[in-house]
Amino acid sequence: MNAPGTTRADAPRTGSVNPVLLDCTLRDGGNQNDWQFSATDVRTIVSTLDAARVDVIEVGYRGGSGSRASATAGPSAHCTPEYLSALPDVSHAELAVMVVPTVCPTNALDDLPDSPVSLVRIAAYPWNIDGVPEYVRAVRALGLKVGVNLMAVSYTTEAQLREVAAVVAAEAPDVFYIADSFGALTPDDVRRRVGLLAERLPTPLGIHAHNNLGLAAANAVAGLDAGVSWLDASLCAMARGAGNLATEQAVAFLTAWPRYATHADLPLVCEAAEYVAERVLPRPMTVGRAEIAAGINDHHFYFQDRIEKISAHHGLDPWEVGRRIGAAQPRKVLDETVEDVCRELAASAARAAQAARQAQAAPAARTEAAAQTPGGDA
Repeated sequence: MNAPGTTRADAPRTGSVNPVLLDCTLRDGGNQNDWQFSATDVRTIVSTLDAARVDVIEVGYRGGSGSRASATAGPSAHCTPEYLSALPDVSHAELAVMVVPTVCPTNALDDLPDSPVSLVRIAAYPWNIDGVPEYVRAVRALGLKVGVNLMAVSYTTEAQLREVAAVVAAEAPDVFYIADSFGALTPDDVRRRVGLLAERLPTPLGIHAHNNLGLAAANAVAGLDAGVSWLDASLCAMARGAGNLATEQAVAFLTAWPRYATHADLPLVCEAAEYVAERVLPRPMTVGRAEIAAGINDHHFYFQDRIEKISAHHGLDPWEVGRRIGAAQPRKVLDETVEDVCRELAASAARAAQAARQAQAAPAARTEAAAQTPGGDA
């Protein structure tokens, strides 16, 4: 029992795992509202999370999102000097931005040392990880902390992940994340990947979980048990598709579960989540057929609408089309990818139908041939 006047969060927890908690609402959440956070939204979210003692607040992208270009995107999609200078002062949290090297060259970061930002996170895919060490060096040269997020980690084999680790170790960042970009991983998948990386990287590890299969919290816990010490989360799970691990739920299980710990203030985090639910989210976060299909088939959520429409045009099962797309592990979300899969499936179905017709016709042809053979039965 806790001592009088204390809560489970206040009670001592010797040996408990106390991860660094990073809230990415203003960055990843922008996929839900086109980064249209008002000045009041930004001020309220940052100030409340800071008061709640959340460790890191990611305030947006520098240079834009690599997967969702938008001409109407709001200020947290670019984190201009003006946007950063207007951020409220913080007393506990560090402020971070994410960069996608394919849309944000290193010289676009030159002003960051004069901003409130102290951490730059580099988002990279397995197929362009080779350029990351140079980017890490460039960020370090600015006197900033640097993290690396490996996107689409579900598309890596163990051999490929070992190669990634070897590249990253050449210029080890301050934290290395695996990002379950398509919400396809299970806790067993997470444990295997984290275990492999923990053996090869001399750097703290983190996990960015998506909730397509309803496993965001379970995957976060599996990561913690396997050696992760950083967690990504967003208020109300606000993010693309099924969303992320919810910040308020992360703080809740870290508070309630004695094997873990957190210094974050749960009531204040819930207050921030309620603000987002009531004032920011354009619609409640849901996990429906589209989100589940993207997770179970292991493809980018932005494929799903294309799959539904193009499959219907070809009269094909969208689940099978999605499965084929996930198996192909495409690097970009393109209509042509879906069209190619649909044409291939349609051609395969036509060949199967032709073979079936030929198989049905063969016995009749043999019977007719036998009837016409001299000496055959009348």
